[in-house]
Amino acid sequence: MSDTHVTEKSGKKGRIFFGWYMVAASVVANTIFSAAYFQGFGVLILPIERTFGWDRWVISAAMSLRQLESGIVSPAVGFLLDRFSARKLIFWSAVISGLGFIGLGFTSGIVMFFLCFVVISLGASGVSHAVTWPVIISRWFRRNRGLATGIAVTGPIFGSPIVILNTQIEEAYGWRVVLFGYGILILVGITLLSMLVRDRPEPYGLRPDGDPPEDSVTKEHHAGSQRRIDAGLTMHAVFRTKEFWLFTSYLSGTFAVNSAVQGHMIPYFQQDIGLSAAWAAVVMSMVFVISGIGRIGGGYLLDRMDYRLVLAVVAAMMGLGLLYLQVVPVKTVWATLPFAVMFGVSFGCLVPMRGTVGSIMFGTRTIGGILGLLQGGPIAAGVIGPFVMGLIFDVNGNYSTAIWGLIVISALMIPMSLAMGSPVDLARRIRAADSDRDS
Repeated sequence: MSDTHVTEKSGKKGRIFFGWYMVAASVVANTIFSAAYFQGFGVLILPIERTFGWDRWVISAAMSLRQLESGIVSPAVGFLLDRFSARKLIFWSAVISGLGFIGLGFTSGIVMFFLCFVVISLGASGVSHAVTWPVIISRWFRRNRGLATGIAVTGPIFGSPIVILNTQIEEAYGWRVVLFGYGILILVGITLLSMLVRDRPEPYGLRPDGDPPEDSVTKEHHAGSQRRIDAGLTMHAVFRTKEFWLFTSYLSGTFAVNSAVQGHMIPYFQQDIGLSAAWAAVVMSMVFVISGIGRIGGGYLLDRMDYRLVLAVVAAMMGLGLLYLQVVPVKTVWATLPFAVMFGVSFGCLVPMRGTVGSIMFGTRTIGGILGLLQGGPIAAGVIGPFVMGLIFDVNGNYSTAIWGLIVISALMIPMSLAMGSPVDLARRIRAADSDRDS
């Protein structure tokens, strides 16, 4: 699709604003990665254990390494997005991940297993909705930023049901075939999808949210004034705010909970609850389908109410969902529904939070670097989640002690969210920073 066609197609009255194509591209890319890696890999844990005879902590350590590596790379991804083309970043990230999946399918030992995990994570950091897509969406939308971001991160809703298909393919053909298939799909599908990506609307004579172009402003002027369009704090100023450190701590705590639960959800429902692999995959699918309510609804609420209240409610619901599993005897799939609702909605709300709240707090002047750091720090802090849960399981033979710890972490995030600055004060700070740049 040519750049001229972008301008013509988006500029005519009644046509779909091209920013929504960015949203759709994010959904498709993350549907594939959710089914293949972020959620779908859980169904391969036990088959891989049986193949190599490894302990649970070995695969858990690889999953933790995946998170740690992603946390290290995410800040670099953010800084690259502030300076270079998102299209090229997504293209090459897809190539790297696709080759990593194929290599993982050929793995014959622990060294190659860990190495392929690192390679896949390198690519996933540039394609996932952790940093790349929220940065793109934040530039294409203003008034509807939360809603657009919430929709953009719904990929796992569509990807999680495919996890059930993963179990069927694995049982019929083995776990290696699953990995080969996703490697080819990523190499072909996501590299083609990257051709749709555009960094900003202004170079094409458009404005965020599809607003009419400003009079007498040429495409060349828009392209040359890119920095002026993006208002907000410098990275140096961001580091001096209490909101950056409080929000980073909040994300660190909630990410530790999420990474632990997601990494071990299927084994937990199999071994602690007694469900079959297929039914455990159904529970995971329920969580991610229900998370769509939080993803879209949370983004919508962040556009219209105090973000601090949203953060506090999210942390509370997450803890209550896990508490339910501890105090109620859950033996069937239907009995897991209250957990799926509470944890799914709260988890869903967290997904669009970095991009939307980051823009509320600091503006979009250096939003790529900001979201990279907001992603990197929490991942580094939460990397121990899957590893510790696996270790506790090996020691105790169940996950109960680990889940109680996750409940405590969730509770601590509530007062932390309420200590952040008000939206009015944050908007005033962004305007002041922009005025200082003009003076």
